[in-house]
Amino acid sequence: MHKNYRGRDWRTGGSCHSEKLPELGSSLVPPETCDQLKLVTAVLSNHMNTTWKFSILNVTYMTAQRKDGHSSLYYLVPIESPAPLHRQDCSHWCLPGVPNYWNKIL
Repeated sequence: MHKNYRGRDWRTGGSCHSEKLPELGSSLVPPETCDQLKLVTAVLSNHMNTTWKFSILNVTYMTAQRKDGHSSLYYLVPIESPAPLHRQDCSHWCLPGVPNYWNKIL
């Protein structure tokens, strides 16, 4: 049972505590995420001339624009973890939602 309904069982009228409308005019991606993306880009650029062929689609900003585009536990910085039960993964990450749209664009 996912803890996204704050003490309520599935389909009992609860609501996701982290769900909010996106702030379309602001940066929704924390600065440390940009640093991580730069690191991944640097590592992958070292392998551009290998026999492995791959493409990367950065869905970070697309996901941040969605009302359900959050992953609760994973938005914490390392010094804050582990998250309390009421902040654990949202069921949006298991049901059609953000990952479903990632699959559609692939």
